[in-house]
Amino acid sequence: MKKPSILLLLICLFSWEIFSQDFEKDGQIKILPYEPMQVRDIEGLTKDIKDFHKRIEDMLPFLNRRKKIIDNEYFQFVPAMENFNFPVRDRFLVDKKFYLRVSGGEGSLKLDGVRFITRKSLVTKLRPINDEIGELKNEKVVASDIASIVLVVKRKTDAGTKEEVYSLGNIRSPNQRVKFVRSYRDNLAEVVQAIDKYVEGTIRADRKDVDTMLDGLESGGSFQEYNSNR
Repeated sequence: MKKPSILLLLICLFSWEIFSQDFEKDGQIKILPYEPMQVRDIEGLTKDIKDFHKRIEDMLPFLNRRKKIIDNEYFQFVPAMENFNFPVRDRFLVDKKFYLRVSGGEGSLKLDGVRFITRKSLVTKLRPINDEIGELKNEKVVASDIASIVLVVKRKTDAGTKEEVYSLGNIRSPNQRVKFVRSYRDNLAEVVQAIDKYVEGTIRADRKDVDTMLDGLESGGSFQEYNSNR
C-alpha cells in the first residue's frame, strides 16, 4: 500500500474516532460542559432574569388598572420594518412582539409566561417563499428555572414548513447556551424598558389633564346665578 493511501486511512480513522465521541450511546449529541467562566456567566444571567421577572410582575397591577391586560395577556409590538440583505438586495419584512401571560385576580396578579416572537419574511417579487418565525419563550416563569426557556424556529419555504426546538438541554456549545440565556435576559430588559416608557407617558398625560383643568378653573370669570325663567 502506498504511503499516501496509508496516511489517508489514518486520517479517516482518526476523524471517525473524534466524530464518534460527539454522540451518546443512544445517538444523542453530547452536550459539552461549561467552563468555570461560563458557569459564572450563567449564574449572573439567572439572577438578572429572576430580578426582571419580579420587576415585570410588580408592574402588572398598573397595567391591569389601565385595562391593558386582556384575556390574561398583555402585549406590545414593534411595527414591521423593511430591511435589505446586501449585496443581493433581497427585501425582508421584519417585525417583533412580546406577550406576557398573567394569572390571578385583583391584588394577586402573577406572571406565568413570557413570549418573544420575531418574524422575517422575504418580500422581494418573483422570489421563492422564505418566512422565518422565531419564538423565544418561558412558560414556567414561576419556577425561575432557565432550563424552561425554549426557542422554537419555524421556516417556511416552497418545500414546506420545518420546525426546530432548542433549549439548554440540546444546544451542544456552552458558548451558544450562554448566548441563548443572555438573549432571553436582554429581551426581558427591553420589556421592562417598554413598560417604563408607557408608565412615564401615562404620568405625563395625567399631569397635562390636571394642569389643563386647573388652568381653566383659575382663569374663569365670576360665577352667576342661573335664571331658568329667561
